[in-house]
Amino acid sequence: MRWYDIEPDVCMAISMIECAGPSAQEEYAEYIIKEIKEKDVDMNYIKNFTTSNLSNKYNRWYDRNETLSRAFSYLKETSKSIQKEVSLGVLALKNQKEAIA
Repeated sequence: MRWYDIEPDVCMAISMIECAGPSAQEEYAEYIIKEIKEKDVDMNYIKNFTTSNLSNKYNRWYDRNETLSRAFSYLKETSKSIQKEVSLGVLALKNQKEAIA
């Protein structure tokens, strides 16, 4: 089981991002990074991002994009409540973009 399969909202947001085009994926990744940096006061895991990410480089679909890989690394390491909150924000952003289009 993948780390994001545990929480349905997180799984739905990541699946939606996977199906999005490259520019939308980048936008969602930037949103995730921004939101986690604002919401998570204990961000010690971010300091270890580069080291831990290098060993997994290109093993997962989202590792092909550095911003997306960073966003998902942050999302994976933050608290479950922030994961859910940020994921719901991503889904709301997607719905907002669709309403405008």
